Amino acid sequence: MATRIPSLPNIFRSRIYEEVVQKLATVPLPDSERRLFPTIREVLCFAALLGFSEQRRLPLDRSQGVEDVSYQQFERDQNAEFLVFLIALAEGGGADVLREGREQDCATVFEEYANGGLAIIKDHLLRAGGEYPDRALMGLLRERGYLVPTQAEPDLAKISF
Repeated sequence: MATRIPSLPNIFRSRIYEEVVQKLATVPLPDSERRLFPTIREVLCFAALLGFSEQRRLPLDRSQGVEDVSYQQFERDQNAEFLVFLIALAEGGGADVLREGREQDCATVFEEYANGGLAIIKDHLLRAGGEYPDRALMGLLRERGYLVPTQAEPDLAKISF
């Protein structure tokens, strides 16, 4: 018997970070036709994971305006949909947060962690100059210990000429 996943409501993001979201999802990287993230949904998922990992949960300031991502965008990618529920579950609300009728609570937790993650990303992009968002995000991930170099620097002292 298959378990039914509750339907999500639309997911909102703050207009405060709209420039960052657009830079990551719609603006091609310098000297390329490639975008860093294929969709805004992926930007929000990355930001929510970063926000959760950094314990940065920021409520959306609706007075500054919000943009939404239709729930269908999350339903199209079951992993993205699962991520919304997984973050809400990991937040510590217990399994009750997954009960039918609590979908908005799950969406709010996700939105707030995504908002916190976008704040971290925006700050880092500003410090890095923002021209190369791909390099800035890689730097952020290295700085925070999420990316660890796989190859040690060679010991040049052992080399003789």
